[in-house]
Amino acid sequence: MNRKPSGTPGPSIFLLCLFASHAALMSLAFSLHAGAQQLRESSIHQPTTDQPTTTAFAGANPARLPVDPVPVSLVDAPLPSFSRSDATVDGTTEAGAVGVVRPPAARLSREEKVLGEAERNTACEEGRLHGKPCRVSWSRLLGESFIFLSAQHAGNIAMDSDTRNQLTHGDFWAKYQYCVEHYRWSRWKDDDPFGVDYIGHPMMGAVTSSIYEQNDPKQRALMYENSRRYWMGRLRAMAYSAAYSAQWKIGPASEASVGNTGINYYIRTRDGVYTNETGMQDFFFTPIGGLAWNVGEDAIDRFILSRVRHGTRNKWLLLASSLSTPGKSAANVARFRAPYYRDPDRRTVGPNSIVY
Repeated sequence: MNRKPSGTPGPSIFLLCLFASHAALMSLAFSLHAGAQQLRESSIHQPTTDQPTTTAFAGANPARLPVDPVPVSLVDAPLPSFSRSDATVDGTTEAGAVGVVRPPAARLSREEKVLGEAERNTACEEGRLHGKPCRVSWSRLLGESFIFLSAQHAGNIAMDSDTRNQLTHGDFWAKYQYCVEHYRWSRWKDDDPFGVDYIGHPMMGAVTSSIYEQNDPKQRALMYENSRRYWMGRLRAMAYSAAYSAQWKIGPASEASVGNTGINYYIRTRDGVYTNETGMQDFFFTPIGGLAWNVGEDAIDRFILSRVRHGTRNKWLLLASSLSTPGKSAANVARFRAPYYRDPDRRTVGPNSIVY
């Protein structure tokens, strides 16, 4: 029988790690978002000059250049059209013309981009658009999940001396294999404190569900509603959360490999329980509790936060309000968005937007 080292952290270590990693990611993404917005605003206000373009060939053969006509004011004059078959004044085609300047392509404004994204999300939600634009972006989904996973492990390593000791001593793969083989598959409860099992793990399930949803165009802009498309989308997100939870417990980048949870049996001093802190509870309660947590955040987002977002543009007030939906906020931070960001559709932006 092995006793756990005296440096074992208190029962709230999992919650502390989760909240610490969530707060660190929120502060990082908020600063990056503010810097990017400032850069966009400076580029928008930068003055531009419309100067005629000349070429080196103009000095060598100026006679072949078309002469600019004197501008004449016309009423309802049609705009000039440019096509490959149009001829220049000396009979050559546009491809062979020298000195002809094509007008620059118009750049979409931020409002036009948001409206375009809202239209696409709405078309995917309603089934009017199919194919690649409405498919789950697995590359972004896995990348954002890796960011969240890294934050969780960073919190454990920073705050748990046992994790640091196991990570820096012994054979990594041999210890990982031992932990998986000695996992208590026939036991339900893993002997973690109440706050870890019934608050921390459902919150983790809500974060991973939100990461899936924001990469699925069919549901990333959906608010709470009692419809088939809403519940089917949330069930797909719960399935992904279950896969993430299994990886977190016994996967190659899990608590069993990074920290070697389950490698030692010990008698817990506060209640005399003989345990190695493994069990089947988290495999089920993380995704199911995460679904319930996520639906609750959807309801808060629809009936409360939608009014806040329509009533103010103060970033600090919006940041404070995002604390009421920690799952969505952490998922936004994983994609380097502001914690209060929401994907648009026609119900939330544009002239026909709805404030619930």
